Amino acid sequence: MNIETVKAQLKNLRLPTASREIDEVLTKHKKAVNLTWLAELFERELDSRKENALKLRMKQAGFPEQTSLEGFDWSFNPEIDEARIRELASLKFIDDNQIALLLGSPGTGKSHIALSIGILAAQKGHRVFWTSAKRLARQITVAKMRDSLDQLFKRILSSQLWVIDDWGVVSMNRDVSEEVFDLLDRRKYNSAMILTSNRDVNEWGEVFPEPVLANSTIDRMFEHANVIFFKGPSYRLKGRIVTRDIDTAVETQ
Repeated sequence: MNIETVKAQLKNLRLPTASREIDEVLTKHKKAVNLTWLAELFERELDSRKENALKLRMKQAGFPEQTSLEGFDWSFNPEIDEARIRELASLKFIDDNQIALLLGSPGTGKSHIALSIGILAAQKGHRVFWTSAKRLARQITVAKMRDSLDQLFKRILSSQLWVIDDWGVVSMNRDVSEEVFDLLDRRKYNSAMILTSNRDVNEWGEVFPEPVLANSTIDRMFEHANVIFFKGPSYRLKGRIVTRDIDTAVETQ
């Protein structure tokens, strides 16, 4: 067994002194030592730590279910731009703190894809925060009542990726909308975000009671955003009912 492998494992286990002094200890004992068993033991410890860290990230993210891009039927709707979604799945946009907006018809797979990329990001070691627009409004309201808004914001702002589902489904009161604006304003340059919405962007202003606040929030969402449109039949309801196509009113620039 290569002694350098054991040294690297000791460093990964945060045992720098042992890594630094193992040569001296082996020399002191003046005998050949088979370290294969030790390296295997260390590897098991490292694997266990990685697994536990992943479980913790998945729990803290708040994912509603487990899903993946491999489980998505791309052939169902050929209008979905698989290449651009695969590019998002490379997770480079997280490193660049960019925004991905998945917009368009209800039931076409936006939530599935957003959740899948969020889970993939957690599996790759990123801290993720998942919520729906309705859930976020409720979380902020409860946090304000409990005087724990700082803790909630710390959790959200420390995440490297935010996934906000179903934007525009509910309207927010002034207190909540101001906090959401503050979150989005503080997100800039610090976290990436995926946001899904079934509603026409022209209707997004209805989410906020104050037009100026609404426009400022929307500006922050679309600044340097990667917009992907979803059209076509409902993926969620395939085989049950026939739905009509709904076009979005926004054009890519």
